[in-house]
Amino acid sequence: MSIPMIKLDHMSHSYTDEEGKQVYAVRDVSLSIQTGEFVAIIGTNGSGKSTLAKHFNVLLVPTEGTCEVCGMRTDDPDLTWDIRQKVGMVFQNPDNQIVAAIVEEDVAFGPENLGVPSEEIKKRVKAALERVNMTQYAHHGPHLLSGGQKQRIAIAGILAMQSQCIVLDEPTAMLDPIGRKEVMDTIHQLNAEGITVILITHFMEEAVTADRVVVINHGRLQMDGKPRDIFTHVRELKDMGLDVPVSAELALRLREKGISLDGTIITKEELGDALCQYS
Repeated sequence: MSIPMIKLDHMSHSYTDEEGKQVYAVRDVSLSIQTGEFVAIIGTNGSGKSTLAKHFNVLLVPTEGTCEVCGMRTDDPDLTWDIRQKVGMVFQNPDNQIVAAIVEEDVAFGPENLGVPSEEIKKRVKAALERVNMTQYAHHGPHLLSGGQKQRIAIAGILAMQSQCIVLDEPTAMLDPIGRKEVMDTIHQLNAEGITVILITHFMEEAVTADRVVVINHGRLQMDGKPRDIFTHVRELKDMGLDVPVSAELALRLREKGISLDGTIITKEELGDALCQYS
């Protein structure tokens, strides 16, 4: 069996608060993510999902247990740069990730810091921009782009570093519907090409499109399974303070009203098809 892209073994992350008490942001999480998977991580604000994700890129290291990336332990400082070449991160605010005045220079920033030769950088930048459909904006100023375009440039920067895994921490939270679609289409395209995708999101309609959904609640792994297995637990998710896909909740309410509907409905297409029998 191949080595997982990400492997957590009873991993915890704690800190000391102002009163000197130990507080766990993430507690006793064991999780494996295989190469090429698309995993969505969901949880309420403060649940620990962003803290969890920062371990994948060595922005944080475990205080207990272990985190491994491609078999490399993140608590080994000699492996930090090797790990960061494997896993790249895209954050919520695209403006916070832009470091250059020209798009192609921004995409080149990561490879330059890795010491990649200039001719190789040019090839990587060109290929990365093509993969996110942003070639025509190579010589534009990033400040002239939309939010969705800026996020695609951030993703291109990770691709130029030839990362095998992209961790996206609520990348569509500040975008309009058009920008969200642009980013999600890009994510799905890259995943289809073999890139491992870990998506932290508040949008359940985005999580539904993943291969797996991981639910974090009060720092602990609460659920882990296929979207259909997770989002049919409408009551449990609502009790945790989470939203669920509108179609899943509506189907539940209709069943409670006595309408016979399949208990596995989670998309609007499935709900529409099920309701057609009553038209």
